[in-house]
Amino acid sequence: MYFVTMLDGLGGAPYQHLETLPFALAVIRDGLIVYANPALLALVGRSREEVVGGTSFSMLSTDQQHLVAERRASRLRGDPVPDTYETVMRTATGERRVELSISLTGPETWVLVRDLSMRVANRQLLQRVATLGASLPGIHSEEEVLRRVFEGLAELELSYGYLVPDGERVWLGHAFVAIGTAAGEKRLTGQHLVDVPGTWSPMLERAWRDGSAYGEDFGWEAARFVGRDWAEPVRAHLQRVGPLRSICVRIDMEGRPRALLTVATDWLREEELPPLRLFAAQVSAALESAHTISRLSNRNTALAALSRLAAVAATAPEPRDFFEPGTEEIIGLLRCASVILMLRSEDNEELELVWSHGTTEASVAPFQRLPIRGSLVGSVVELGFPLVLQVDDFPETVREHLRAHGRTTLAMVPLQVRSRMVGALIVTFSQHRLLSALELETFQAMGAHFAAAIESHRLLQDVRGRAEELARLHTELKHAQQQVVEHERLAALGELSAVVAHEVRNPLGAIFNAVATLRRYVPGTGPAHTLMGILEEEANRLNRLVDDLLDFARPTSPQPHPIPLARLLEEAVRTATSGQPRVHVEWALEPDVPPVPVDERMMRQAFLNLALNAVQAMPHGGTLRISARRYHEYPGALIEFTDTGPGIPPELRERLFKPFFTTKATGTGLGLAIVQRTLDAHSGHIRIESPPGGGTTFQLVLPLGVDAPATQVG
Repeated sequence: MYFVTMLDGLGGAPYQHLETLPFALAVIRDGLIVYANPALLALVGRSREEVVGGTSFSMLSTDQQHLVAERRASRLRGDPVPDTYETVMRTATGERRVELSISLTGPETWVLVRDLSMRVANRQLLQRVATLGASLPGIHSEEEVLRRVFEGLAELELSYGYLVPDGERVWLGHAFVAIGTAAGEKRLTGQHLVDVPGTWSPMLERAWRDGSAYGEDFGWEAARFVGRDWAEPVRAHLQRVGPLRSICVRIDMEGRPRALLTVATDWLREEELPPLRLFAAQVSAALESAHTISRLSNRNTALAALSRLAAVAATAPEPRDFFEPGTEEIIGLLRCASVILMLRSEDNEELELVWSHGTTEASVAPFQRLPIRGSLVGSVVELGFPLVLQVDDFPETVREHLRAHGRTTLAMVPLQVRSRMVGALIVTFSQHRLLSALELETFQAMGAHFAAAIESHRLLQDVRGRAEELARLHTELKHAQQQVVEHERLAALGELSAVVAHEVRNPLGAIFNAVATLRRYVPGTGPAHTLMGILEEEANRLNRLVDDLLDFARPTSPQPHPIPLARLLEEAVRTATSGQPRVHVEWALEPDVPPVPVDERMMRQAFLNLALNAVQAMPHGGTLRISARRYHEYPGALIEFTDTGPGIPPELRERLFKPFFTTKATGTGLGLAIVQRTLDAHSGHIRIESPPGGGTTFQLVLPLGVDAPATQVG
């Protein structure tokens, strides 16, 4: 009627003003065609000379001519006849169904011709859409239902967009651009996983509220969706395509709106709303059925996964032994890109990243430590509620970091042990996701297993720690008891030694005096002289025993001051090797050994005892090697006495430092005991190396002390 009204307004205008009209038009007077515009001539495929002057019936199909003639006669008689009706016209490409709109303007009849052949094709296309919807029942997966829908619409060359509302935003998750709506840009055609947020347009709002909506200007709706920054480029692009119309229908699940499907072409009319509403109902029903099947399957899968996790958590000796299988279960169920575990720090002020999977060092660098107060992850821990956030929900710096590493959605659940929040479990997605209630419930249950594993490990560690502490205290007590017993034994032995030495020293003095006097009366040869020698030798041995007893009984209270080790070693070795021409001495004294704070008298005696021990181990001669160098494990000096004697059997080494233990016929068994006590008094230690092939090395380590000067031995 719009076109008829417009034609009525042109009734008195010259025919040349009608040359540019986009629709086919003929003007008839007295049953003859007096004017045909270019659009009509192109439709029938004839020249103006062939059309103008002929009857209007000549363009019609033969079996339609009498019907049109009857309508014209009824109109001329004044009978009520519809202004618009369908008929069949002969055209250059064969017969076509057309729609005729008749308007009487004075003596002239204006006939608007509308080609309906595309309408038939479009109706067939909509029938194929209905067939597509009818093929969806029986599919067991929501993803498969949507895949079938998207592929079917793409095969029909229908441009579409699948949108998922999320609060104030609407996410364009999937789209298809047909060749006819790409404005010649081949790179834009085809299916696209878009995952782009937009804003609500009026058509989307109506469809979300009412279930469906028709849009006369798709370019304007698209510009409203993309927002201010992209509005003009989108509108300019779609204007190159030509006028596009769109229909948006709502997809429902479980009685609630879930998504929107928008279809855009140049031939859509508002009368196409019912078939597309039917298609939306078919898709909704298929998704509902697939969701029910999938939910039952997912619930069984989730229960099996949780059962496996419970078994692993019960047997894992360490939390990390649980994290890996737990992560694999989460990825398998949620199809996420990465999993991150954060736990409270010891001061409970921060969250520390303790485990991640599917990440790189750079991607998790900003999340190594996060404050509980002021961060989104911290709010999950503080409030005890899960959160599913999109990348735009984060502060700008975090948002840009997530986008740079291909993350669009994060889901976080708190880890709770009884009433205590111990951390948060985070999963990330590379595509926009809205977790279902079942997925979120399963994710929380998995988080509970992570929390239980962490708490079990903590309790186990506490038990182990207490057991180890008790064992350590028991060992220390046992060692302390042994030390007390040893000290008491040594103290008693020292007191006894002092008494014995004092009591023996006086008789020994009388014996030495008697021996010296008797030698003046005993001849230089004979049995008496031999006996006098034996008596004198044994008296000297007793005297040495007394000296050792007195050294052993003397209180060990060193008076340390820095002493060059080289001088003490040279004095001790010179004394020990005096009169031993078959003992060769090698020196390996490094010049960077500083003076060591020691009691000079005590350390000289210790060095002398070690040197004598080495010399006595080589009765037929050998090499005594003396070395001194810095000790690198901590500030100190390492001194070594090495002989080439027969060595010490392993079973005797632990007894060498016991008082009165000796393997020599003339030894007192106190020399090495004095060395051990001297080393203990200087916070040093000694050890023995004696390889099977012979030879023995005594290693002494003496600490430098904090005040020891770092000067070289000169």
